Amino acid sequence: MVPPKHAIFREGALKKYTERREPDVLLRLVAPPTFLFLWILLFLFLCAGVLAWSIHVPTYSIGQGILVEQGNSQQNSHQLEAALFVPAGQYASLHKGQFVKLSIGPSALSLNGVIDTVDTRVISPQEARSRFNLQGQLAQLVTGPAVVVFVRLASVASANSYAGSVCSAQIQIGSQSILSLLPGFNAIFT
Repeated sequence: MVPPKHAIFREGALKKYTERREPDVLLRLVAPPTFLFLWILLFLFLCAGVLAWSIHVPTYSIGQGILVEQGNSQQNSHQLEAALFVPAGQYASLHKGQFVKLSIGPSALSLNGVIDTVDTRVISPQEARSRFNLQGQLAQLVTGPAVVVFVRLASVASANSYAGSVCSAQIQIGSQSILSLLPGFNAIFT
């Protein structure tokens, strides 16, 4: 006689096993309006990044100097020129025709000009003092090796009254992306 077949597993265990094999229902963690909002936000961040990459701001080299009157006594015309002392490390970025903004004296009178000539050799502070007759407070204009840059200025009504004045200058030497100003990004964009 054949013994009756008995199931090895309980009926409840088999039912749970078969239910687990059915496809799972995925949970919806984000509502559709929120999902759309996140995609729009990502798009706006990408647009802002591209815009920031494309906008450039000027970079400047600074220097100090004196105003010198250049004139022709026969024609009675006087031109005001600035002799700027720029640190020697900036020599490679200085070229004829670059824009320069000057601030003269404590009243901060502003003048604009362009670089007329860039001296090809680096001079010492002692040589600058003797070449331009810098005495007293003017002797402190040059504190290290410098390059002399002559800047042709726009005509000034009373050029002779400003001759010998101390001036500070900002020379536009280039431009850089706004993103390079952010910490961490400057290494990527240089």
